[in-house]
Amino acid sequence: MLELKNLNAGYGAVQVLNNVSLTVPDRSVVTLLGANGAGKSTTLNTIAGLIKAWSGSIDYRGKACAGVAPHSLVRRGIALVAEQRELFLNMTVIENLMLGAFTRDDKAEVQQSLDEVFDMFPRLAERRSQNTRTLSGGEQQMLAIGRGLMSRPSLLLLDEPSLGIAPILVQEIFAQVRKINQQGVAVLVVEQNASVAMDVATYGYVMENGSISIEGPVETLKADPRIQEAYLGDGGH
Repeated sequence: MLELKNLNAGYGAVQVLNNVSLTVPDRSVVTLLGANGAGKSTTLNTIAGLIKAWSGSIDYRGKACAGVAPHSLVRRGIALVAEQRELFLNMTVIENLMLGAFTRDDKAEVQQSLDEVFDMFPRLAERRSQNTRTLSGGEQQMLAIGRGLMSRPSLLLLDEPSLGIAPILVQEIFAQVRKINQQGVAVLVVEQNASVAMDVATYGYVMENGSISIEGPVETLKADPRIQEAYLGDGGH
């Protein structure tokens, strides 16, 4: 479904990504692990069209999408849930959710998606008329994911969904990520909490200094001493 080949990108004159190649098969969950500053968010932002690729290729469903405008990629089925959530805090929950459907015209289908999001995250249904600023961190993360789903994506890019959230809510959010995937949506999740990410993913990549250093099935990664020491041990992230 998504294939990156030898992708290079950065900010200004500073190169961040160095020949990054990875694949997200249809209907799969793939995780991209790594320390802060490794280039994980840059990878997602480049896929989503927010950062211009310097060279290399990004193919989605067999079509090149490097250089395509972000809103056009949303129409093609790619949704990014950004690391900082990027919510409109002075707007209500339902207003934020409806912004996620800006590329869609069929009101009945949009309403169906809204009902599905409220079914998935009942807290959002309870708080639909509340100002987004009043939500907890976990509720804001649910809202960010819900807004991403309102575009009806076939590929969801999740950037650090556990960041700043109570552990019990992290489990709840990742349980919903599993359900989203079971409904046919492929997920590429960037996460510092390697343990929770590898519980939901089937394949993983580890990024160091803008390059992929290790990749493999999640069960293989869990058994890798390098992964255990860096991400799963007492000194892990």
